[in-house]
Parts: sequence; structure tokens; C-alpha cells
Amino acid sequence: MVLLLSSPYATKAEIPYDTFSVNGFEKTIFTQPAYKPYGVFAQDIYVNDENGELEYSPLNQPQDMFIDEYDNVYIADTGNNRIIHLDDSGELVRIITSSDNPFNQPSGIFVDTNGEIYVADTGNRRVVKLDKDGSFIKEFGRPESRYIDEKFVFEPINLIVDRRGIIYIVSRGTYQGIIQLNQEGEFNGFFGTNITEVSIMDRVRNIFYTEEQLSRQIRLLPSAIRNIDIDDEGRIYTVSRDSKEQVKKINVRGENQWKDFVFGDHINLDFLRLNQSEDGGKPTTNITDVSVDSNGIVTVVDKESAVIAQFDQNGDLLFFWGAPYATGAPRVGVTGSPVAIDTDSKNRIYILDETSNLIQVLEPTKFGSDIQRAYILTQDGLYNESEEYWQEISRQNALFSPSHSALARAAFYNEDYEKAMELFKLAGDEEGYSDAFWQIRLNWFQKHFGLFANAMIILGIGSVAGTQIYRKRKKKRKTKKEAKWKKYKLVDHVRHAFYILRHPIDGFTDIRYRQKGSYASAFVILALVIIVGLLRIYYTSFTFQPVPIGSINAGGIILVGSLIWLSWVICHYLIGSIRYGEARFMEIFIGSAYSLIPIIVLGLPLALLSNIMTLSEASIYTTFSSLIIVWCAALVFWKVQSLQNYSVGETITSILLTIFSMIMLWVLIFIIVGLSSEVLEFLYTLYQEVTM
Repeated sequence: MVLLLSSPYATKAEIPYDTFSVNGFEKTIFTQPAYKPYGVFAQDIYVNDENGELEYSPLNQPQDMFIDEYDNVYIADTGNNRIIHLDDSGELVRIITSSDNPFNQPSGIFVDTNGEIYVADTGNRRVVKLDKDGSFIKEFGRPESRYIDEKFVFEPINLIVDRRGIIYIVSRGTYQGIIQLNQEGEFNGFFGTNITEVSIMDRVRNIFYTEEQLSRQIRLLPSAIRNIDIDDEGRIYTVSRDSKEQVKKINVRGENQWKDFVFGDHINLDFLRLNQSEDGGKPTTNITDVSVDSNGIVTVVDKESAVIAQFDQNGDLLFFWGAPYATGAPRVGVTGSPVAIDTDSKNRIYILDETSNLIQVLEPTKFGSDIQRAYILTQDGLYNESEEYWQEISRQNALFSPSHSALARAAFYNEDYEKAMELFKLAGDEEGYSDAFWQIRLNWFQKHFGLFANAMIILGIGSVAGTQIYRKRKKKRKTKKEAKWKKYKLVDHVRHAFYILRHPIDGFTDIRYRQKGSYASAFVILALVIIVGLLRIYYTSFTFQPVPIGSINAGGIILVGSLIWLSWVICHYLIGSIRYGEARFMEIFIGSAYSLIPIIVLGLPLALLSNIMTLSEASIYTTFSSLIIVWCAALVFWKVQSLQNYSVGETITSILLTIFSMIMLWVLIFIIVGLSSEVLEFLYTLYQEVTM
């Protein structure tokens, strides 16, 4: 019973949606709900009619809302051309309209620290500034500037105001960025412009098309910004329907601090199975709003899939949740078409739904509150104080990676580097793991420097002495070994494979003319390659292979690699036969196996060395890893040239044709397998119908 009650599924009956997170290895996991339904606001709005009687007046396609520092809720009731003001309990305070100059489809609302109200009056193409009583102060129309084109259309849909009184306006379809006005309404410039997305075909057109042809092409323009928010430190957050800059965190200089952020990379929409089309299509993204709470936690709402996601200040995912929307009476906590989101001082989340014409309010659970409190302490550098919260969070959900990462930072701060390494590994943080190991390695060198220095001196003297002894006995040993190897052809053939590393062209030629190879030696080399490959998988440091060992399908990797190698041998033999190659199948088989020798020579030492290296030496590791690939590719080239007796050009052509034929072979295999499965399924279905 205790296990069931502590399970993340225990509260599923009262919360109508599932909550997920992503661990450090990019795997989607279930978590306890971070938020639970609190209530519904703006569902019952009554106003006095001409006779002074209360009349039901619901929201009509609202597009935006804002929550001030006192938790008052302001709603841009777009369809009714008004602003709704609710108190912190959801009760109607007032309805703001303008009888002298009425609103026309107001789509954005913002309230500054003085209580002054700014309205993006979209239909009237203006921004209206009201005092805290709702009285008109001034309006800002289309900005005038020589930097603005005459065809520019000013249709404000959202806005924010910073502490200096600078107004940032999002205009519908404006690709230049956010419009920046000073307190007097003078144009300061465009801010936070999105980058232009250019495809490969666009680049090709720019190279080969004439100016006349390019003039007839559709102009490549940045995506327009859709919504905007600002945090307590003046950083601006924007959302766009863009594949690269869906959510941006912009500093005062206009630089995007979340350059690598892509919403689809964080949220596994397929896993959610929410709001999928009837034909089984995949849900797409359509981010409509972003909100930043007092702790710096960023909440994003996606209208297409009705998913809400939370991120920390660095853009790392905390949670995402959602539930399928059913027509009829709305369920508390479930939205169908969310268009705006905001948070209050109690970190409650308000989600404006334009379909249901109401606001869904969610409040943090105990699990969610602990996480928020722990993040505040961690951000303030109070690692010891935050450790208690993170340990409790980890106890409740051992798969929640941010808790492991935070505990690892606390252990690192307390100089418990071994514990930090272990926790960083659980969190999937290879950088933290490398930093902790670097400290351990540094401490070891400082403690054993004398022993290490003496060992290096002894090793140097021993290597010099050994070289001299080896040179004196080289001739005698060589004669004896040659006589000995001749008795064992298999050993001699395997030894010849290593001779190819020094003399590749002569070595491959000897396979053909001196029979320096056999199927047995080739299989020995292939077996050694497989063994070294397995050892590399299991003995490479987490720093350079940040994946859990248990999740690596070693058998699958070996099987795929073996099939690719075998298809190379078959296709190369067939291409050689067509293109007048002189090599036999046996020689191609042996030569292709011998070409993998660099994996045996460098693979295992590199895997072992990775365990004493950190990310600061990543260039060394990468260089040797690349060297293995380049070396094998060079041996393959020389193998083809020597065995087939080709020129350089013929060798390149043969290799390219072999690769193409391999692709065609696997396409054909997949087609045959697919058709065979369909035929078998049809026959089985037919059998079932006949035997019924």
C-alpha cells in the first residue's frame, strides 16, 4: 500500500492528465504531477443590462490575459471588444470599455507596476494606454520613421512594457521583429528579429539563378513573432511559429540566449498521444504563448497539441503534460485551444482557452512546490540548503534527472568528487562527470607526483635500453621467427594482416600473388574486430560515451555492422566482375577483412585511454577516433586498387558504384521483406475467413 500511494500513478484518478519529463539520456519518463487543477475562472460573467438586471455575458474568443503583482487577472475579450478585470479569486471586478473610442478586437493586454493598462487594440491598429481606473491617457498609432517602409501595416496583437517605460509591440505578420517605442511613442527600432530560414534548394537557386529568375521567387523573410513576455530582470521571451527559433530568451542587447532551443527536441509529442487526428497523423506544434514566473521558470503552451511544458532558466526541460480534449462540458484542468498563459505570485498557472471561453487554473502539487523551492536555492548558490529538497524529490522519483544533477553539483561544491561523478552519470551529464573526474585526477597527480615522475624516468630509460637490445638481436630473431611462422600458415596469414599496416599496396598484392591470406585468417581478424568493438562499447569512459550501458544494443550494432560489411564484399565483387576487375571473391573477402586492422590496433587502447581523459582532451580522443575511420578507408582504397589492378580513377569509380549498389540492394531487400509480410498477412487473413 505504501508503494502504491507513493507511486506517480496514485493521483491519476483526480488529475485528468499525465505528466512527463525527459531524463539525461533523452528518454521520456512518467513523473508525479507537478500541477493539479485549482479551478475555473471567467466561466460565469454577468453584467447589468439596460434595465439594471444581471445578464450572462461570457467571453467570446479571448486572445490574451495578464496577471499583475496583486494577482488581478486582466483578459482581452477580443470578440466582445472589452477588457475583463477579475480579482485573485476569479470574481468580476469591472469591465473596461471605451465609450468615446471603443475597442475593436483587442488582442493583447499588459499592466505595469503603476497599474496603468496597455491594450493592443488590433482592429483599430493602435495601442491604448489607460490609467489604473480605466480612463484614457493616450494612444500609439503606426510609428513614423524613415526606417519603416510605406507599405508597413501596424496591427498590434501583443505587447509588454519594461521598467523604463519602453513599449515592445508585436504586430501581426511583422517579420522585422518587435516594434520598440519610447514613453512618448517615438520609434526606437526593431528588436529581437528572427533569423531567416534558408533551405539547401534556396542556396542552390542563389548560385545558379539569374537576377531576373530570383526576382520572381518568393522573398525569404524571417518568421513573425507571435507572443511576448518579460521577466523581473528585463529579459524578453518570444514565441514564433518557426522551426529554429520557436522560443527565444533575449537579453537587453537583443541576443538570443536560447539559440539551440527547439520545442520539438524537448517534447515527445508522439509519446503523449494527444489530440491526434482521426487518420492517425502525428500532432504538430503551434506555440501560442510563454510565461515566466518569479523564480525564472518558463512555461510554454502549445495550441495544436494542448501541451504545457516547463523549462528552467537554462532552457532545460522540467515537465510537460496534457490530456485529450473532449467536446461537451469542459473538464477542470483540461484545455482544448489554449491561446495565452500566465502565472501569479503563488506560482499558479492560468491558461486561457478560446474554445471554452474560460481560464483553467492549476496550482503546484507538493512535488512541484519542492522542485520550485529547490531550484530557487540552487540558483542562489545555496547547494547545501537545496540538498534536502533534492534528496526528497529523488526519493519520490528516482528517474527525475534534474534532482541527480542538482545533488551532483552539491557534492561537487562540497568536494566529494567521487559522489559527484556517480550522480552526474545518473543525470546523463557528461560535462559535469568530466569536471568531477578532472578534480579527482588533479588530486591524484598532486598526491603521487613524485612516484609518477620516477616511473616516467624509469620507463624512458627502460625503453632506450630495450631498443638497443632489440636492435642487437633483431637479425637473429627475425631468421628464427620466419622459420617458425612458415610452419603455421594461419599465424603467418594473421601476421601478414598487420604487415599491411606498414606496406598496404605490397601487402594486398601479396594476398593475390603469394596467397598471404585465407578464409580462416579473415574470420580471425573479423572476430578480433568484433571483440574490440564490444570492448570499446563497454570500456569507453562515460565522458565520451554518455549513454547507459544497459541501453546499448551491442548485438544489434554487431549485426548491422556485419551485414554492411558483407554487403560491401558481395557488391564490390559484382561491380568488379562487371568492370573487368581481376580479384576473386576470396581475395576480396580477405582484403576487406584485413582493411579493418586499424580498429584492432587503435580501438582498445583508445577506449582504455578515455578513462583517464576529460573533455579538455576531447580533441585528442576525436582525432584518434577519426584516424581509425580514415585509416580503414585508406586501406579499403588501396585494397581495391591492388587486388582489382585499377588506376586511381577506376578505383574511385568502383567504390562509388559499390556504395550505390549497396543502397539499391538494401532498398530491394526492404521492399521484398515488406511485400512478403503483406502477402503472408493476406494469406493468414484468408485462411481465417475460410476456416470460420
